[in-house]
Amino acid sequence: MRSLARPAVADDELLERLSRSRSQKAVAVSPRRADIGARYQTYRDHQGNPWSVVKDDSFAALRSSFHDLYKKPPACLDFIASLRQSVAGACPVCGRDALGTLDHYLPKADYAEYSFFSLNLVPACDRCNNTRNDLARGDQVGQRPVHPYFDAFVDRRVMTMRAEPDWRAPRLTPVPFEVQGEERTVVQWHIDHVIRRAGFDDYVGDLWCIVRDNPDVFLGRTATVEAVREKLAELATIEEVSGRSRNAWRSCFYHGLSKDDAALEFLATLVRPVEPAGGAAVARVAVGK
Repeated sequence: MRSLARPAVADDELLERLSRSRSQKAVAVSPRRADIGARYQTYRDHQGNPWSVVKDDSFAALRSSFHDLYKKPPACLDFIASLRQSVAGACPVCGRDALGTLDHYLPKADYAEYSFFSLNLVPACDRCNNTRNDLARGDQVGQRPVHPYFDAFVDRRVMTMRAEPDWRAPRLTPVPFEVQGEERTVVQWHIDHVIRRAGFDDYVGDLWCIVRDNPDVFLGRTATVEAVREKLAELATIEEVSGRSRNAWRSCFYHGLSKDDAALEFLATLVRPVEPAGGAAVARVAVGK
């Protein structure tokens, strides 16, 4: 999860250009140009919130035309291809270290008129895009996906990871971090219906095994809880910078461990202390059972 600058696309001008296109699908939707423009404004006014932007079934008959214009855009919609490749780093939608497709924030199956509306198209990875499918909101008011173009609060860390023993194969779960009220409602729903479905639990489970089996690489050579905590906090920052997100999965993994005293005690037992110049091993610091 992270916020993105909104695409510099003049959508209303593109509608005008589309109305002059000779594309068969463009000809089909052109009579509704004014209605589509009004729907664009509704989206802007409510920042895409699915609790406010209600479905308009009057566009259902044109669904296939809208979808075809997205899949095979005429020249006036050539921004779609460049938008797909417009960002780097972690996926802005889920936080996984992958990209390559576009997520329709309001699903085009139910909101066909937004199929090629730039503010509804978010660069994302195919895993989170496919797992959310047409799910636009939850059962309780306020439950919805994070919108990278409008939810600026995800620029700060809003997700971390909770670890629960057995430490040989702990249960690792994404959880909200320092968010309250409406923001927490959004983040928790997003975690449950986007991030975990995209594979967070298995991803960090594999990462735990890598860290556990290679402590010298990840944790340094000082066998104290505080030294391990500092090393993990450093790794969290590195992943935050490389992923361009405080909520990138690897950053959340290291951040969560750095805040968990029980996990830190276990990890510190894995560290092999540095041997002094004389060759005798430095005594391991007691870190608890």
